[in-house]
Amino acid sequence: LEKVTPEACCQRELQSREGMFVDKEACLRGIERFQNRQGCYTVILNSFETYVYLAGALAIGVLAIELFAMIFAMCLFRGIQ
Repeated sequence: LEKVTPEACCQRELQSREGMFVDKEACLRGIERFQNRQGCYTVILNSFETYVYLAGALAIGVLAIELFAMIFAMCLFRGIQ
């Protein structure tokens, strides 16, 4: 009895639905190195962990700019009075 692998489990060169398969025939035969073995939750979690520090740094940068703009606006307001 041959092990059947769905086409959706095969690895693609670009991780998208339109990317070319790495080796479709080997994947469908059941060779694991040409298959995606991780679930969606794991892949999304790994992607989130990769970019969480970048998002945090950007947020801190924007907050710092906003704080300096607010202080500058207060100084201008005091200068007008």
